[in-house]
Amino acid sequence: MNVRRAFHLAALAALLAKLVCAALTHGTNDVDTFYNFGRFIWEHGLLAQYRATLEFNHPPVTGWFVALLYGLSGGLGFHFLLRLPGILADYAVVRLLLARGGDTPPWALLLLALSPVSFMVSGFHGNLDGVLTWLLVLAALECERGRPAHCALWFGLACQVKVIPLLVAPVFFFFWLGRGKARQFFVVAGGIILAGWSVPLLAMPEIFVKNVLGYSSNWGAWGITWWLTWSGSPAFTPVGFSGLSAVQQAVMGGLKIVIILAALGFAWTRRALPGREIFGTLALVWLTFFVFAPGVGTQYLVWLAPFLLVFTPRSFAVVTAASSVFCFAFYNTISGGLPWNFGASTAELVPRWAAWSNVAWLSCLAALLASFRWFRSNRPPPRAAYASSSSSSPGSA
Repeated sequence: MNVRRAFHLAALAALLAKLVCAALTHGTNDVDTFYNFGRFIWEHGLLAQYRATLEFNHPPVTGWFVALLYGLSGGLGFHFLLRLPGILADYAVVRLLLARGGDTPPWALLLLALSPVSFMVSGFHGNLDGVLTWLLVLAALECERGRPAHCALWFGLACQVKVIPLLVAPVFFFFWLGRGKARQFFVVAGGIILAGWSVPLLAMPEIFVKNVLGYSSNWGAWGITWWLTWSGSPAFTPVGFSGLSAVQQAVMGGLKIVIILAALGFAWTRRALPGREIFGTLALVWLTFFVFAPGVGTQYLVWLAPFLLVFTPRSFAVVTAASSVFCFAFYNTISGGLPWNFGASTAELVPRWAAWSNVAWLSCLAALLASFRWFRSNRPPPRAAYASSSSSSPGSA
């Protein structure tokens, strides 16, 4: 059996394992949240959902999608159908990177295919983050192929899943600006985004901006805000989304500014690098996000994986191992131990798992620090040593 065939079999095995997990478990309370959104939108409409609760912080297409799932299934099997797109997207990402070839070591691609983080997030959690990652990988690949309109298409579709891709918009824009094709990218991507968001933007712009674009993070369960809370200072004591002090609000605002400025800096400084380095630029932006974000959902950890893998496989391996530890601690806590069926993430459980988040956060911090010297020199980091003969490379013909 050749190496390429072995990778395909591993990817298929991971796909099957996720499908079985999704079929036999309920998932987390995110599944119930999307179920309630879908039912409400199916019965009352999208605009009514935006008016009803600030918790619906998703773009319209996501709302219509979960409503369609509810309507077509009558609610039966919703927990499986919600997870199915992310599971298929994970498999598609592995196939895309296998076909891409290049200097990515086979062991790193195998780790991506069999990633415990991917299994727990896509197979158990219940969200659409895998789809978001797949669309951004497609957009990055179009940068390598020199096709701005296709890149804009995939990027615009990613913004219909969640709004977070706007953070990496400068990476794509400045990349195409350096090649004289920024206008084409901007027009196509902007048109797709505005078309998808047009209904609530025209009908209720203030509510839409507040719910979706104004979404704030959860203080005290990740990174810098966890450490500030752990310090015991009364100014940093409240944990969660609401009731935060003025100092906490200021810190969160400052952290977001750091992330945005870093994204602009990476995008501008690396704009002239070859197309194959677009994955590295995206990895740097995502690493910065995870280091400085005031709060992070566990499912967000799949955003970074394929880009960090291509950029620096060794850092990818470390971050994946650390994130796997954190994810297991989180899901095991909210599920009341093994075997998992339903995981209810509540405020009362945060103290029991939040400290474990530092395992993943510190790995992201280490990866970002290790990347700075390569960023400053505008050169890619060294890849891990591996045999690169055409007979063993999964990207070979």
